[in-house]
Amino acid sequence: MSEARLQHVPALDGLRGVAVVGVLAFHLGHLRGGYLGVDLFFVLSGFLITSLLLVERDATGGIDLIRFWARRARRLLPALFLVLLAIAAYAATDPPAVAMSALRGDALATLGYVANWHSIVADHGYWELFSAPSLLAHTWS
Repeated sequence: MSEARLQHVPALDGLRGVAVVGVLAFHLGHLRGGYLGVDLFFVLSGFLITSLLLVERDATGGIDLIRFWARRARRLLPALFLVLLAIAAYAATDPPAVAMSALRGDALATLGYVANWHSIVADHGYWELFSAPSLLAHTWS
């Protein structure tokens, strides 16, 4: 069975680029409301994921969620493992701002793809981003 393909729309790449620039400008202090870039990125991601699922459904008559998640894992997990290794190497240098017990919990939640729920249970507030955020704060998605 051939895999269903989604037609490439170059304009969406441009919008994703604008979203990334917005987030970077926010973190560099040049833009207020950097989460607008995050919102735009997630709207586009949701649109693309939904489109992929609809194309698969139209092509095969159904959606194989196991294959869908496996494809996402093959695409996303190598980068996630690299980030976790880099953070572990940095944390091993014992910088004073790294709370190891919190980092362990954050890393486990990240591996389980439940970082957002972990932040809620651990009562991490939005404004902690501006004080001493977790090294894995951006894995909530």
